[in-house]
Amino acid sequence: MVGARVIYAVMKLLPVQKKVVLMTRDLRQSRVDFALLKEAISSHHPEYRIKVIRHKKLSAGYLIAALREMYHLATCRGILVDGYIIPVSVLNHRKDLPVGQIWHALGGFKNFAYMVTGTPEGPDPKVAQVMRMHQNYTFMCAAGTVPTEIFARAFHIDRELIKPLGAARIDYLLDEQRTAAAREKILTRYPELATGRTVLYTPTSRRGRGIPYQRLAAAFAQQADDADTLVIIPHPQDKTELPADNGTLIGTEFNVLDWLTVADVVITDYSAVTYEAALLDIPTVYWAYDLEEFRASRGLPMENYEEAVPGPVVKTSKEAVAQCLPPVECDYRPWRQQHLDFICEPDGELPRQPPRCAEKIVAELKLD
Repeated sequence: MVGARVIYAVMKLLPVQKKVVLMTRDLRQSRVDFALLKEAISSHHPEYRIKVIRHKKLSAGYLIAALREMYHLATCRGILVDGYIIPVSVLNHRKDLPVGQIWHALGGFKNFAYMVTGTPEGPDPKVAQVMRMHQNYTFMCAAGTVPTEIFARAFHIDRELIKPLGAARIDYLLDEQRTAAAREKILTRYPELATGRTVLYTPTSRRGRGIPYQRLAAAFAQQADDADTLVIIPHPQDKTELPADNGTLIGTEFNVLDWLTVADVVITDYSAVTYEAALLDIPTVYWAYDLEEFRASRGLPMENYEEAVPGPVVKTSKEAVAQCLPPVECDYRPWRQQHLDFICEPDGELPRQPPRCAEKIVAELKLD
């Protein structure tokens, strides 16, 4: 660690370039966000170069990649990250370097970051301290009051540094042309989705425990009409066996934001996909079959999960499917007044004007 900081100190003597660095550990989760941020940078600062880096875990072969990452961090004018990126947090950057955390979720329905240190699903508190987890941010983006409170606790960051900037994916979801194009792309690939109801299942991963995809698929096959389709979006870290029959689609071909454009209802559990569903007014069912176990192993940021989520909470796969066919009624306006109030109208209605979150985030880098 000391050696890396010495090397980085030397690299900081190099000339600063008109360059913005976007860093991620999983480009799939932030592809849309990064694309819109790149558009905003190119539109307002065409003289700037954009470097997208997919940071990989520490390994024996990481040395060359680490030197390359340090070079770009030392010579750039701004950094945006969507998660914990080790060199961004452990290195000592120039005092005038903006470092923005855009995070890969709009909020949180499960504990994460410092909330899970010392738990079976989190890092050791001493390791988190040594690795300076989530330090060096000069600002963080949030879309609402509740996410601001959760982010402050999760990242140990001052609330003053959390800015009401929203997230680039909000621009995407509220752009009718973009979402229409995504919907058309999926329906061209799967024309059968145009006739029945499409149910999207996107669960949270469990460390050391599988997800009952098969159970939900079986219940869906028993209760749904032939024209209805269950689309499963497996978590990238989950290795549970997936259903192989023709009645279920495995949605790895498109990202979850695109799948939401064809969804009639969403089934989830502790995933922040609720935020995206709320922006598209898609009813959401919460299949919390392991609520007590999940609360004990990882933990939840809210005291009463059943009251905090904006939809029905069910325990069995049959109940989950029954709430979807037909979809439950869902009025997101009261929920958006607390969770998405930075970008929605005061009464919880969707914004009347485009929020232009990507432009606001880029402006916070102060590239002028």
